[in-house]
Amino acid sequence: GVPPVMVLTYEFWRRKFGGDSAIIGKQVRVQDKSVTVIGVVQQAPNFPNPVDAFANMVLSEHHLSASMVQGRTHRMTEMVARLAPGATVEQARSEVSAVYSRMQSDFKEAYNAGSHYRVTMMPLKQALGQRARLTLWLLMGAAGFVLIISAANVANLTLMRGVRRAHELVTRAALGAGVARLRQLLLAENIVLTLLGAGLGVLIAIGGVGLLATFAERYSPRASEIKLDLVVLGFTLAVSVGLALLLSFVATLPKEGTLAAWISSGARRISGDRRKHRLQRALVVVQVAVSVMLLAGAGLLTRTLIRLSAVDSGLVTEEVLTMQVALFTRTEEVADSEAAVAIMNRYEETLREIASLPGVLDVGYGSAPLRGSGVWFDVAAEGRPVEPGQPTPNAEFRVASVGYFRAAGIPLRKGREFAATDVPWGLVVINQALADQLFPGADPLGHRIAVFDVVKFAYRDWRTIVGVVGNTRDGGLDEAPHPAMFINGVRGYSGALGGGLVIRAGRNVEALIPAVSRIVKRYAPTAMIERTATIAQTRDESVSPQRLNATLIALFSLLALLIAAVGIAGVLAFSVSSRTNEIGIRMSLGADAGSIQRMILGEGSAVLALGLGLGIAGAFSAAGVIRRLLFGIAPHDPGTFVAVTMMMAAIGIVACWIPARRAARIDPAVTMRSE
Repeated sequence: GVPPVMVLTYEFWRRKFGGDSAIIGKQVRVQDKSVTVIGVVQQAPNFPNPVDAFANMVLSEHHLSASMVQGRTHRMTEMVARLAPGATVEQARSEVSAVYSRMQSDFKEAYNAGSHYRVTMMPLKQALGQRARLTLWLLMGAAGFVLIISAANVANLTLMRGVRRAHELVTRAALGAGVARLRQLLLAENIVLTLLGAGLGVLIAIGGVGLLATFAERYSPRASEIKLDLVVLGFTLAVSVGLALLLSFVATLPKEGTLAAWISSGARRISGDRRKHRLQRALVVVQVAVSVMLLAGAGLLTRTLIRLSAVDSGLVTEEVLTMQVALFTRTEEVADSEAAVAIMNRYEETLREIASLPGVLDVGYGSAPLRGSGVWFDVAAEGRPVEPGQPTPNAEFRVASVGYFRAAGIPLRKGREFAATDVPWGLVVINQALADQLFPGADPLGHRIAVFDVVKFAYRDWRTIVGVVGNTRDGGLDEAPHPAMFINGVRGYSGALGGGLVIRAGRNVEALIPAVSRIVKRYAPTAMIERTATIAQTRDESVSPQRLNATLIALFSLLALLIAAVGIAGVLAFSVSSRTNEIGIRMSLGADAGSIQRMILGEGSAVLALGLGLGIAGAFSAAGVIRRLLFGIAPHDPGTFVAVTMMMAAIGIVACWIPARRAARIDPAVTMRSE
């Protein structure tokens, strides 16, 4: 008596209905059924495949059957619970762990010890951001490092400006301005400068927050919450005011008792004291060290991206198109024989017409290559029991039609593919990974395997292995190939497992999309065509998170590198300008331009070397933090660290050479006359 209703996910609602709220309460056609839409929700995280809608569970006799509710081998359910008042997550974890341990002890036949079954619990907010946590912390750390470098550079510029303004400050003090009044003057100036800089940064952030949200939505459904709010603006204001206060109290001001000494030193005080010089160099060391750490992270992530791009996906990927579309529904699959024949004829006509398009080489129907089905079953090989204490083998359940493997470019290793004359439910093709797991060192052809029925608590539908195909990285290029079994799913699970068309063309397969779509709509008018992409695009999409990680960290690193180079050049340029007289005297006494240049380069190189050493040590210590984001490369990869060191050293030397060259061109005669 319950009417057919469903709740749409937000992405599907926005994509299919344009975010129109009027759809609520109306009926829509879903797989040839009229269903009433009653709400829109944010999709839950970590679903193996994108979810379009949630159906009312009370409509499913299968899910409410006694065997489904009571069967202890049903392991495909995620539950949501609300904590009791006053309870903590740790208390709940402890209670659930105790109950689960007791269940494993009381029902050993249902919990194979070798399979290491477990129950995990986590707060909903943690689950929503689980995949994004490490990446966002990495980005926050990179942004913090750039903030440190920027603050150090601003502090250096302020110190140099303060030395240049020594005469002005002495004059103000001589006219009666006390230290407090001078501090107020500096604070007002610095607050104006920092707030102007912060305001410019906020304007840039307004334009970039959309990019960040787009980046984050790959990891978390909470990406829509990313925005510039009062917390962000408050943090920006606090940083600006804090930096202004720091800069205002860095400067040494003339006091009443030392005013005579300041006046007597006059313009010669422009060089500043040794303490300020040490502070300036220390700030440059910090900039170099932090830049090296960011460059090391960017280098490791970039090399990860290069390694992923070179991974063999297991496919021959030239000009292959995939289109996720259900050509028939489960309702049709269980219809009477006359309807079933009509459905099969429609399916075959669809593929035949697509195959007749100019340039098409092969057409198949099945699970999209390089995209996991998300459906796994325990699997058994007939006559090969699992050794005690060993985990129960399991495999990803995938579908394939006649011609699917040729169209997808999955190589056949042994046996044969499915044929049009096969009995659909009696045969299976497995990949090499599953063959190695179930039949190590033996020929799997002719053997039978079956999946475990969690409802009937037994292995069922024994199928004969007729072929072994190559491994493909359907779980991602950064994962080992999954054990997989392919069934002839045209009359079975294709709709449930995200089945779709796989089309191989001689060239320019993307040009076939309009023609193929028209054919599909003619034979299946209500079918939705989604996730249309070439295999090359799918592969590219699979590494997009790593590409974004590498790109963003590289941009932070380049910004830090630029700021650090400016800092080195600025400090040395200030040193040269403040030592013009000294350099002129040295040249008058016989020092040539080369020796002066080497002297300045030596001073800059000492600061650079210290920063490099500290940066490499810091990067080496912190590299383990991004271990989970790396693939095919060690966190302490020597090649990356050597390349980063050489790059930073080269840029640092160039930054030192510019003021050194200027020092070498000083005319001693002009210098002595200016005295």
